[in-house]
Amino acid sequence: MGIHNEKGHYDATEASYIQSQNNFDEKASIFLARELAYVRSKVLEIKKAPLNAFVVFPVQTDVPAGAEAAFQRIYDSVGVAEIISNYADDLKRVDILGEEVPVKVFTVGDAYGYSVVEIDNARFANKNLTLYKAQAARRAIDQKLNDLAWHGDKSHNITGFLNNPNITTFALKADGSGNSTKIKDKTVEKILRDFNEIIDTIPETTQQVEEANTVIMATEIFNHIATTPRNDNSDLTILEFLKRVHPEIRRWLKIGELNGAGTGGSNVIIAGKFDPDYIKFEIPERLRQLPVQVRNLEYVVNCISRAIGVTITLPMAFVKAEGA
Repeated sequence: MGIHNEKGHYDATEASYIQSQNNFDEKASIFLARELAYVRSKVLEIKKAPLNAFVVFPVQTDVPAGAEAAFQRIYDSVGVAEIISNYADDLKRVDILGEEVPVKVFTVGDAYGYSVVEIDNARFANKNLTLYKAQAARRAIDQKLNDLAWHGDKSHNITGFLNNPNITTFALKADGSGNSTKIKDKTVEKILRDFNEIIDTIPETTQQVEEANTVIMATEIFNHIATTPRNDNSDLTILEFLKRVHPEIRRWLKIGELNGAGTGGSNVIIAGKFDPDYIKFEIPERLRQLPVQVRNLEYVVNCISRAIGVTITLPMAFVKAEGA
């Protein structure tokens, strides 16, 4: 007698395995196998975790899950156009230079399980096994992926978005109160100047080819510009005014990972072209729940994820300002 697996197909394998590993009768084995299939399928129904990396970065899954490494190309454009005569035959060349960089596919894992007593209680009460443990396991994996996307992992040679050395840096002027570079210590006009200059850095460094579509900032900075009026005679906040001045910016986001992420624990502002052609959060396999394992008086489900992290193909399309 079989059970339905988490894809909805009838499968006798897991029920038979569970029964062979313990003293459960056939009905108990079928109950447990069905419950585990139910738990796993419910966990897979979670489409998006409310973690910033999955919101900010375009998620890509095109790398096969079994790959151990992948190659990313980092591009740069060179050359400019100029005015020419009617019979010119020596037009300036423009080109795209690319560097192929190997990136490792890493594995993240954890597990959840149910004791024999928990299973007996659920069967006696004719209730489903609780989803809390499985949801916690999924959340833990997503949290680790989120942390790796932002901060990387030096011990495993994983570069995070915030410590990518190729992103353009912007030096904020120390002309706030007490020679501060912080946004909250500056006048409205100087705040507007800083944001305008940060956003304009990208077209300036790419010869007007690229422009930002997203600005992300630390919580304190976002809250300040979202609540401070443009001036005493205006109903607009600084943020609302910036949105009018920069219609090309589609997203202005408050990101907790930028709190204290700069040099000396300072806050950070980042502007960039957050499109898949420019930046990717590569996750070949978001979550796989392996077959149940019997361990003493517990039934354990191991969970793994395969990921590369955040890769940037055009670093000049991003600019970071620390000390904000």
